[in-house]
Amino acid sequence: MTTTDHPYYPVTLDLPTYQPNTLSYVTLIGGWLVALSFVTLSTYAWLSTNKSLTSGDKWTGVWFMICGCIHVFFEGHFVRHHSTLASKTDFLSQAWKEYSKSDSRYLTSDPFILVIESITSVLWGPLCFYVVWSITRGYTSRYVLTALVSLGHIYGDALYYGTTVMEGAPASRPEYLYFWIYFVGTNSLWMIAPTILLIHSIRKINSDITQLKDIGTTQKKI
Repeated sequence: MTTTDHPYYPVTLDLPTYQPNTLSYVTLIGGWLVALSFVTLSTYAWLSTNKSLTSGDKWTGVWFMICGCIHVFFEGHFVRHHSTLASKTDFLSQAWKEYSKSDSRYLTSDPFILVIESITSVLWGPLCFYVVWSITRGYTSRYVLTALVSLGHIYGDALYYGTTVMEGAPASRPEYLYFWIYFVGTNSLWMIAPTILLIHSIRKINSDITQLKDIGTTQKKI
């Protein structure tokens, strides 16, 4: 197989073991939407059994459950099979090969991608699940953990974009679907949502600290 017998950029990319997908992008995206809907609805239903949780708590829990599943199972799949991903034809591998049209670094075991995805799947994934658990238990530490994981998401996404955009994104196909929807659209979610959660957590932590100071001042006066 020559270097051009694949749909990835740059066209000179050498993928000698590449096997074409047998599933269409419609099937792969449809499978993702079904899985996403299942995680969203089942998590929200589970959290709704806790009457003490607000709507904001529930949707925060849903977000972190989705993140945890993606980090551990999907990105974990990449970490485990990165060296043979181009030749594999299971559903998750085909999903990665479809996404890789927007960033072929995933098919070449790019050192940065491998490191950042390993950290994400091993560290941030389990922490996302723990944030969900801390929400259900009413732990006050949830705000610190939310801020920590959200900052990790923002930092990782900034590095992910920065390491290729500064070079003109040579590993991404230029078509609207691949560049704007896959590369920019899906990844930007991990900039927008974490920023909102980080700001909310910081405000909540500051509010609690202020209340503690006020209580301490009142007690001293008494």
